[in-house]
Amino acid sequence: MANYPTITYQNLEERFKSIAGLAALETTDAAFLRQAVNRRIRTAFERYPWPDFTVIGESITLATADDNTIQTYGTGKDLANDSNVVFRIHKTDPTDTRYPEEYTYVSILNSGGYPSVKIINPTVLNATDVYLTYRKDLESVVSDGGSYTSGSFGDESGDNPNIPYQFFEYCAFGAYADFLRGDGQTDKAQVEDQNAELILVSEIDKVRNQSRQFRHDVLQYRPQTQFRRHNVQAGGSPVNKPETVLNNNVQ
Repeated sequence: MANYPTITYQNLEERFKSIAGLAALETTDAAFLRQAVNRRIRTAFERYPWPDFTVIGESITLATADDNTIQTYGTGKDLANDSNVVFRIHKTDPTDTRYPEEYTYVSILNSGGYPSVKIINPTVLNATDVYLTYRKDLESVVSDGGSYTSGSFGDESGDNPNIPYQFFEYCAFGAYADFLRGDGQTDKAQVEDQNAELILVSEIDKVRNQSRQFRHDVLQYRPQTQFRRHNVQAGGSPVNKPETVLNNNVQ
């Protein structure tokens, strides 16, 4: 059972029908909604390091034979969960160390062809503990420990019927935008896309600004002022809109 707040797919479907002004969904529309919801969930999931799906400082002991490589996904992985992306590799436990030092690393496929990260270091690290902060892979979140087998949220056989709560409104309005676009109503679809985006940004702000979950340096991003200054010095233009840049300079 999911250890984060959820709401049922049935409630999401009812919310969608109320937005669209529909009493019921035809079979083809229900199938389209399921696909649209899952696409929107993936978009929201990969947009931000949500606390519910981010593992902070998982300890891994390196071995000489691994050549500083840590498998992050698939059979024989070194992590407790399949990883969608690795954010940081620290030299000390970031959950009890202020401003921990980090390793530089690169994403690769290991000798077995599985997604991995390799620490760039002058020597091979042996019996050294490193601490990975990463986001879980969405498919493993959907399966919820093997309880659901389809790889999707929804109401079909094998589907996970429990939608992460923070994605609920975004998925409802996002799916409605997809329906409008599929019906050729592109202008209305753009409006609903904007509504969905505002909802998602609001959910991100709840974590980033209100809870200050990532104020510390576990997931430190360079402040936007540095991005702008360095890019301008190089002859470019300011980059990244304020609402899409993660930072740790919350006042």
